[in-house]
Amino acid sequence: MASQAPNGSQAINASVEPGDWDAVSVQTSEAQTRQFVTLYEALQDFDDSQAPVPRDLPRLCFAGSADQINYGPGWGEVQVRIGEPLAAHEGGLITSGWDVLVLPGLDHMSTMHSNVVLPLLHDWLRKVEREK
Repeated sequence: MASQAPNGSQAINASVEPGDWDAVSVQTSEAQTRQFVTLYEALQDFDDSQAPVPRDLPRLCFAGSADQINYGPGWGEVQVRIGEPLAAHEGGLITSGWDVLVLPGLDHMSTMHSNVVLPLLHDWLRKVEREK
């Protein structure tokens, strides 16, 4: 079954289990693919630690400690580690002005559920408001 994805590409979905990254096929046009390649090539050498960000700008990053996505052969066997690097760099991020939350035991799908994200953002925004 094909459906129109928000970016205009075709997403082909059968019966998909949450977290089954290989079950979804996304087809993009050559022009869209070129845009992605251009973006990622431009970002390769970007050092976000050098970006001029006001020191008092509230910043939050969060991930589950088990947040890791393993793509199969259709996606080049790519592994995207999110939780582990966030935990490893937590101290430096905090020193740079970030609020960091590593949620114990949660994987990518669990972390992104609204019952996790909404209370987390609600509490953080209230904290930021109190600190003004």
